[in-house]
Amino acid sequence: MTDAADHRIEQQSKGRSSTAHVLFAGRTTVDAVYRLDRFPEEDSKVFARAFRVAPGGPACKAAITHAMLGGRASLVSAVGGGPWAAFVRAELDRRKVELIDLAKGMQYETPLSTVMVSAEGATRTIVNPPLQNVPLNTPGPDWIPSFGDAPAVALSDGFYLAEVIPLLAACRDAGAGICLDGGSWKPRTDELAPLLKYAICSERFAAPGKTADPAATVEWFAERGVPHVAVTQGQRPIIGLDRGRQFEIDIQQANVVDTLGAGDVLHGAFCFYSASGLGFEEALRRAAGVATRSCMGMGIETALSGEGVGRASGG
Repeated sequence: MTDAADHRIEQQSKGRSSTAHVLFAGRTTVDAVYRLDRFPEEDSKVFARAFRVAPGGPACKAAITHAMLGGRASLVSAVGGGPWAAFVRAELDRRKVELIDLAKGMQYETPLSTVMVSAEGATRTIVNPPLQNVPLNTPGPDWIPSFGDAPAVALSDGFYLAEVIPLLAACRDAGAGICLDGGSWKPRTDELAPLLKYAICSERFAAPGKTADPAATVEWFAERGVPHVAVTQGQRPIIGLDRGRQFEIDIQQANVVDTLGAGDVLHGAFCFYSASGLGFEEALRRAAGVATRSCMGMGIETALSGEGVGRASGG
């Protein structure tokens, strides 16, 4: 990429609006994050080194990342009511993320997740509340004009597929590239696969009857006609397939503080760069740089503060 293009994207991350419109469909939570020196022993009490509360969930955090980079983000998710819903709505509004609430008018409460991050092992453990068996609204099989212009890219994290697959199909028919955030296998992923242009999965992803193996994951999606597939492997290289061409992306070495949400940051940044016109490998390479930088502190703000995205993306 040219220096001029680097400069343009860096300026977008500092507050200049981009025309890159992306739809994010999936889960929203509130994350209560405790940073600990090490995980506590059973039946003990400890004080955290740091604490923060922020919106969570793969699609939600990806949408916030995209918006902070300067893109226009629409989020289709379940927020509903409960004690945390107003906080989530306020944060989405502050980040200029447009919410299409699948739980509007339903007896659904925004879930609160407890996250413990161990500085000793740079790992995290998440405790989610019980699943809520509450029916949700279905956006319908058409892109509604009140949502604005149809997106250039639409991402699904695999949650709420029963409700959103028709909308994703409509986005695909309108020209959007459909992207899967494949953190793990979710019901109906096989129904989503024919719509996909991009599948970016973690090394933990495993299709039914398959092992959690990056090569097997790439093969599974390629066999279903997905042209662009990648698997992340933590600090090991990302492996990818770009229309039959294999590639790898090395991960920058960094002083890792918190890996929570790094995959969500990567997906949001990928959508931004892809919707801005970059090819699959280059968009993914830049997104990996932003995700790595987010691990150097507690949250996406670390990746987008100070020196900006130009340096974080590794050019």
